[in-house]
Amino acid sequence: TSLRRRQRQMCIRDRLITSATSGVVSADPLTDRSTAGSIEFDNDTATIVTPTDPENPGSVLPVIPTDPSYPGEVITGPSGGLFLAIVPKNFNFGSHKIGAADIFSGGILTFDQEASFDDKAYSQAVEVHDGRIDKHDWTLSAQLSAFDSGKLAGSTITIDNAKTVSQFPNQDPLLIQGAQTEITQTSSVDFLKSNPKAKGDTSAVWSDASDVKIHVPADKITKGVHNATVDWTLIAGAN
Repeated sequence: TSLRRRQRQMCIRDRLITSATSGVVSADPLTDRSTAGSIEFDNDTATIVTPTDPENPGSVLPVIPTDPSYPGEVITGPSGGLFLAIVPKNFNFGSHKIGAADIFSGGILTFDQEASFDDKAYSQAVEVHDGRIDKHDWTLSAQLSAFDSGKLAGSTITIDNAKTVSQFPNQDPLLIQGAQTEITQTSSVDFLKSNPKAKGDTSAVWSDASDVKIHVPADKITKGVHNATVDWTLIAGAN
C-alpha cells in the first residue's frame, strides 16, 4: 500500500540520480550519427610576392624594383617560403692613386665605399623573407671571394652601423657580430639570424655608403682593376 508506494518512488528517484551523475547517453544507431570534418594548412609556395621596403618592412617599396638608381637587387619568391629578398647590387670602392710609400708601409689601407647611388634617398640593405608556418630558424652568412686578378689576398670588408627592422613586433633578426660585421675571404661568416623568429620581411639596413669599407694589406696592392663578390647564403635551420 502506502509503504510499497514510497518504496517505488524511492527506487525511481535513485534511478534518476544514478542516470544524471553517470552522464551516459546511449546513442540510437537509427537516429544518431556524426559527420566528420577536417581542415589542413601548408606553406603557400604558389603565391609569388615582391619584397617590401627594407627600411619599413611590410610597406611597399618606394621605387620600382627595376629602377637603376635603387641600390638593392630585388628578388621575388613564394609567400610561404624562405628566401633572400634584397641584397646590395654592388660595393663600389672607387679608384685610388697609390705610391710605393703606401705599399711598403706594412699596414692595412682602408677605403670607404663611394656612393654610386643616392645614399640620401636610399639605404643599402639585406632583407630576408620568411613566410613558413612550420619552421622558424634561419641564418644568413657572407663571404668575400678571391679577386679575379689573383691579388689583394687577405682583404676584408666591414659593414658598420647596421640596424635591424622587422615587419611584425618583437621579431627583429639578430646581427651576429653586433655593431660591425667583418666579411673575410678565408671563410663564411654569419651575418644575420632569426631571433628566434623573424617572420614576414626582416632587414639589416645601413644608411651611408661609407658604412661599408674595404681593408687591403698594403703589401698586396698591385696596379689595375680588381673585382670580387660578396657571396650571401641563406640557410634554413632545423626548427
